[in-house]
This record gives sequence, C-alpha cells and structure tokens, in this order.
Amino acid sequence: MSEERKARLRIVSKMTDPEGDVHTTKNARSGVFRRTADGLVLEYDDEQDGERAHIVLTADGGRARMQRRGMMSGVLTFLPGERVAGSYVSMYGEIPVAVSTRRVRLSEQENGGVLLLDYDVYVSGERTSSAELEVTWRL
Repeated sequence: MSEERKARLRIVSKMTDPEGDVHTTKNARSGVFRRTADGLVLEYDDEQDGERAHIVLTADGGRARMQRRGMMSGVLTFLPGERVAGSYVSMYGEIPVAVSTRRVRLSEQENGGVLLLDYDVYVSGERTSSAELEVTWRL
C-alpha cells in the first residue's frame, strides 16, 4: 500500500434531465490520493448550494464506488452494464437511488490521471437524469 499523497482535483459534472436540459458544473478541489487493496482512492471535500460534503471515490479496473457524507449521505456503485440500487439518507429520511452505468474509464499517468463515470440516475425507480462525472487529478 502506498502512502497518501496530496492531489489537485478538477471535477466536471454534466447532468442531462429527462427534458434534455444540460447542467454542467466545474470545480477545482484539493484532495488526497492513495492506493488500497480496493484500488485507487480519491478523497475531497465538496460544497454545492451551501452544503458541504466529504466525497470518497474508489476505482479499480472497470468499476467504481462513490461514498458521500454530509447532510445527504450514501453510496453509489458503478458497474458497467448493470443497474445497482443504493440509497441516500437525508434529514427527510431515506431516498432510494440507483445508477445504471454505461461506462467507467480510468486512465493513469505517473503524476495523475482521469476517472470518468457515465451513468443514468434513478430516484424511487424513475429515471431522473443522465450523468457524466469526470475527475482529473494531479499529484
């Protein structure tokens, strides 16, 4: 297992709602990179709409996992070709969420890399958006 290293992250999130409207956000964050038995791990703190959350992304081979801790907490698992159920817990209770993953792409270089997640989001069984999340890191 390698040691934890500081990383500079660029996070681009593109969400397309069922009507076809595209919402893109781009953020730069400081975080950490490390390797574990589960693959590579990227951790960072995020803030959107005044809410802070701690994000942990784990990727290995063709799969990935995102854990979010904050006012809304949960875990999403990304397995290409599969729809995986999960949930978020908020102050309003548990919200059933599932992701149907089209693609997980991981490319690494000596001092960084890119993780791309391409998926559909389902809330309470209904498709609410198509999404792409691209996380680029530099060590």
